[in-house]
Amino acid sequence: MTRAQLVVKNVLRNGRRTLITVASVAVSIFLLVIFSATSRYIDAPPGTDRFHLVLFVGPRTSLMVPLPLSYRERIARLPGVAAVTPVNWFDARYGSDDTFLASFACEPEFIFTLFPEWRLPPEQRQAFVNEKVALVAGRKWADKYGWKLGDHVTLRSPSYHVALDLILRGIYTSSEDETNLVFHWDYLNDALGSPNKPGAFWIMARTADDVPRLMKDIDALFRNADVETRTQTMKQFVLSFLAMLGNVKLILLSVSAAVVFAILLIVANTMAMSIRERTSELAVLRALGFRTRQVLGLLAAESLAISLSGAALGCLAAWVLFTLIRGYRIGGMMPTFVQLDAPTLGLALMVAVSISLLSTLIPAYRASRVNIAQALRFVG
Repeated sequence: MTRAQLVVKNVLRNGRRTLITVASVAVSIFLLVIFSATSRYIDAPPGTDRFHLVLFVGPRTSLMVPLPLSYRERIARLPGVAAVTPVNWFDARYGSDDTFLASFACEPEFIFTLFPEWRLPPEQRQAFVNEKVALVAGRKWADKYGWKLGDHVTLRSPSYHVALDLILRGIYTSSEDETNLVFHWDYLNDALGSPNKPGAFWIMARTADDVPRLMKDIDALFRNADVETRTQTMKQFVLSFLAMLGNVKLILLSVSAAVVFAILLIVANTMAMSIRERTSELAVLRALGFRTRQVLGLLAAESLAISLSGAALGCLAAWVLFTLIRGYRIGGMMPTFVQLDAPTLGLALMVAVSISLLSTLIPAYRASRVNIAQALRFVG
């Protein structure tokens, strides 16, 4: 029997325990990869998709403070601005269902520039643009509530204390996200009594080089105005909004550390039990001429086989998850492109190898130093 066969035989000798350990390591590595990849995505520079050209202009002090509509024309005259629209989030509810439907009001043409991946027939798109009370809905909501083109859809808002009677003129499909509702900003403004104060502005820059300059120019334009602005990329805005929940990166790092510690306990406990049960067997190997380092190598190989198998399963599960959520827009805005890249895979591999060695070498070394005569009499 070769040493590799001996390692495989010992790994499979207690199949249930090995399976449970591999599954535990897989779950832990799965969580570790998710937290690590998400943290890297947060720190990553803007991507190359069209969405990285979108800027969010909001009030500097609080999102509860509306901006004057007159800001739109002044922003539109700045060099590098391709399009600008007022926008309001609308916490929509439909019928007796209290489920929150992600919806927003903006200029009708802008939305198709912002979401070029939305697929709907040209006649539906034109009908939405031409009719002030028109609504475009994602396929998910249309299927859930049985909406059809031409239906009247009444959306109510607990925050705005208003109900909007809209006509469904378009149903879009997308490979990314189908959970948005969009309608005309002018219609919402009329329903609220024409205050002419949007919650924010969305801006499409012409090129990536225009983005940093526009962020400075817009805020400088309204410095010392009645309502000063804060201009951010859409990714920065979404992350700053999530930061209201706490320090996101610190949370991810803390959970990752807890996951690593959990893996260490799981594998260490399994290997310690296995080595203790095989004390007499290890003594036989030593009596047959195996050196201490050879015994340690066999036990380390067993631990590595278990840890690496779990790590491979965990990474595979994380890759499947990232593939399924690829392009999903957080809050209907920022697309997520979290990837299982080389640094994340390297981290998972390093953690798996380190933990397998740390959990094995100490108990294995102790077992290999026990007097052979005493070890042969060991009965567990």
